[in-house]
Amino acid sequence: MAKAVFHRRFNATDVKKGVSIRIEPLGKPQSFPEWVIAKAELAGAATRIKSKPSAAAEPSAET
Repeated sequence: MAKAVFHRRFNATDVKKGVSIRIEPLGKPQSFPEWVIAKAELAGAATRIKSKPSAAAEPSAET
């Protein structure tokens, strides 16, 4: 799931999936599916939060 801070109310709809989500701004990061965050960013309703890579996902410096 992607995270973003929403600045205003946003309605995300995906007609192919038959899903509609209404998101209220809370002033703190919220988790939603990637397609919701992408649409909110395009509409100017949210700012994506970049996640830090986990230690397990980082390549080892030992070679």
